[in-house]
Amino acid sequence: MQTPDDRDDDVRTTLSGLVSKSEEMLAAIGEEGALRYRDAAVALERQIRRARDQIDDVQYATVRRARLTARQADHYVHENPWTTAGAAAAIGAAIGALVALLIVRPSGSDSGADSR
Repeated sequence: MQTPDDRDDDVRTTLSGLVSKSEEMLAAIGEEGALRYRDAAVALERQIRRARDQIDDVQYATVRRARLTARQADHYVHENPWTTAGAAAAIGAAIGALVALLIVRPSGSDSGADSR
């Protein structure tokens, strides 16, 4: 039959082994977690780099298209100056007429309301 001291030693040995195994498992999980974190961080950096490259490509293509369109518009204006001047005058007259209507037209909120 075991004495209380023997049982205490067995419990201490069991707890010591349990603590030791737990520390080993935590260390293994910690290393694995650190590796997964590093892998995730590297993957995120790679995706950010790709996104920046795609944004740069889109910006380059947009600027290139805008310059081409500006050159085409400049060429058209030089080839058709009277057509361009007539179109600009017509658009200016239409905008002027709209502004004049807005200025002359009475505001609808106060004009027809009964004031008691």
